[in-house]
Amino acid sequence: MEIFKEWLQNNGYRFSVEPFGITFKHQGGNFIIGNNTGDNSYLQILMPGVYTLNNPSEKQHALEVCNELNKEIKCIKAFFFDDETIWLATEMFIDHTPELDDFMERLFAILHTGQLKFLAKI
Repeated sequence: MEIFKEWLQNNGYRFSVEPFGITFKHQGGNFIIGNNTGDNSYLQILMPGVYTLNNPSEKQHALEVCNELNKEIKCIKAFFFDDETIWLATEMFIDHTPELDDFMERLFAILHTGQLKFLAKI
């Protein structure tokens, strides 16, 4: 987790370390770098609360939209975090000395794009 905290700090992000990971904002969106204790080669970036169902009748359509995003956008997972809230994630394996500048902004762009596409389709 230290490498991610260092990258965030070096790039001017304010962040908070929580038991579940590192929370911060990027271009108005909330993000979490998941706690990777036990697997330092794993990177998970979450975008929580992309959408909350207004009523249970929306669930089937929301599942279909999640599936569409998962098929259309590389490196994204759209999923129900609980019965009514949709989150987005990117997950990848990294080497032990990653150049985070090579891919972090692209991962954020993927998540922002996923949010916009989700909201347009829902």
